[in-house]
Amino acid sequence: MISRINQFIIICSQSWWKFLLIFLGQFGTMRILTSITEEFPLVTAGDVPFDMQNTLQSGQIFNQLEGYTERAFDLYMRFQAVDYFFPLFAGLLLATICAFSLRMASPRLYTAAGEKNLFVLLLIPTVFDWLENLNLLYVVSAWPNQAELAAKLAVAAKMAKLGSTGLAMLVTLALLLWGTSQWLSRRVRGT
Repeated sequence: MISRINQFIIICSQSWWKFLLIFLGQFGTMRILTSITEEFPLVTAGDVPFDMQNTLQSGQIFNQLEGYTERAFDLYMRFQAVDYFFPLFAGLLLATICAFSLRMASPRLYTAAGEKNLFVLLLIPTVFDWLENLNLLYVVSAWPNQAELAAKLAVAAKMAKLGSTGLAMLVTLALLLWGTSQWLSRRVRGT
């Protein structure tokens, strides 16, 4: 399974139109999430969806749920449905950029990374995002019962998602700069 996902990332990094489809998926899902987020404060006590609150604490979840209207619960379920696709597209986007960039920077390292299935590591933030989503879905579905453990797990997954996303973005930026510099260097030398 891991090697198939890694191979999918490599194949997408070799095709501009496959990369474009991933980009459009990421952009489109982000637009939907942004639209829901903009409407959300109007149907709650002024809060945005939990997923968009990077400093969220587990106790805040229950306080905010008290201000949810029926429309807020409906919007949150729509948000949740889209938020399983957004992190997948975002992770695939970073992974394909890394694969492409590493291929430009060092074909030898690119081959080794492909053989060791290392591009899949860029999907770790996706897994943490899904764990956050599953726990928040449980918390919201259990309301008015307070699912304390699920709320704490959601916040822990959120922190892991944010940390791993930051690291994935740094790796992507570094490989993109390296790949670009190597490509430009070869162009200047005419090789």
